[in-house]
Amino acid sequence: MIKQMDEMVSGLADARRRTRRIMRYWDRTIERVIVAITMPIWVIPYLLWRRRHG
Repeated sequence: MIKQMDEMVSGLADARRRTRRIMRYWDRTIERVIVAITMPIWVIPYLLWRRRHG
């Protein structure tokens, strides 16, 4: 019983370590995606404003 619990705990720790690595990778990817999506939203009105006031 105790051995089973220990195996479960070590398994959970291993899974957490794996998820942390995946999450770190995903954080970077999501950041890039957010930047790629928001950049045009910021750039287009700026360019329109520049054209109007240029």
